Amino acid sequence: MKLIINAEDFGFSKSINQGIVFCLENKLVTSASIMVTAPYAEEAFSICKEKGFNNIGIHLNLTWGFPLLPAKQIKSLVEPNGKFHYMCSMPFYGKYADAKKELEAQIKKFLNSGLKPTHLDFHHYFCEMPEIFKAYIELAKKYNLPCRVTNTRCKEIANQHNVKTADAFCNSFHDYYATTQTLKALVDNFKTKDITVELMTTPGFIDEYTVRNTSYLNRENEIEELKKAKNENIFDGIELINFSQI
Repeated sequence: MKLIINAEDFGFSKSINQGIVFCLENKLVTSASIMVTAPYAEEAFSICKEKGFNNIGIHLNLTWGFPLLPAKQIKSLVEPNGKFHYMCSMPFYGKYADAKKELEAQIKKFLNSGLKPTHLDFHHYFCEMPEIFKAYIELAKKYNLPCRVTNTRCKEIANQHNVKTADAFCNSFHDYYATTQTLKALVDNFKTKDITVELMTTPGFIDEYTVRNTSYLNRENEIEELKKAKNENIFDGIELINFSQI
């Protein structure tokens, strides 16, 4: 078994940035992804350059905050106030052409930072919609980047486009289930299999800005549980990698 432990939402806030940096430096995660539309993305870019992180991907976003492109260019994605439709759950009404334009703008912003991305992943599971997933896979192929997939059907489509992915995706380390028991169960389930698994995590420290701007506040607990897992050697015998090693 090979395991990617990916920390997403890099760039969301100063405190989340600090928490992800802590996890990267202490090898609690093997990968992270920057949300380039987020308020503290530029800080995240600067941190990665300063510290020489080379295991950073792009956390694509169509469901939170403001897009990069003018609203008139991507009408199906935005509300009258110019913000993305906040759709943490489906259905998602974004159209293929609009999504592809905005997603490519986000990829280009990351590339213009001077960093080399390791992969693409996504916020709020917008890629569960077939039209949007089509745009996502086409861009992964165009930019020759591995990408996150969440199910067998999506992996098959990625394979058809010669896009690299992990073999399995685990999002159970979240909220009340962000525990060492969850991590032990993951390892027990896959450790004898010759596959690569992506574990999604959302660690971070919490400050007042973060409290005001996200409802998910279990991020510090994720850090503590990842620390426990490391101290208890839960990942011994598992090859820990990032997306560039798929």
